[in-house]
Amino acid sequence: MGPRPSQALLVSVLCQLSESQPRSLAELSGQRENNLLAIRELFRQGRISGVLRDDPLGLEDDQGPLLCDAERLRLRRPYALQVEELKEQAAPPVDGLIRI
Repeated sequence: MGPRPSQALLVSVLCQLSESQPRSLAELSGQRENNLLAIRELFRQGRISGVLRDDPLGLEDDQGPLLCDAERLRLRRPYALQVEELKEQAAPPVDGLIRI
């Protein structure tokens, strides 16, 4: 794992989480290592809650300890509405109609 996750990666992980349904790392689509970086950053920003496990070998990068797993991931309440808005904006057109 290396540099900070991109905004696109952060949004991708956020859009897969909800306030009411906890998810684990294994349930998220995308590359595991990238998702771990995004989860660590989102947790630090206070956007998500969950149980994060540091690397058992104590591996670190410039931002701190690396993660090896994450469980019971949920959006924090203030961010849940923002994510719902993002999902609506990214939703594909229904019946060939474009939302305006």
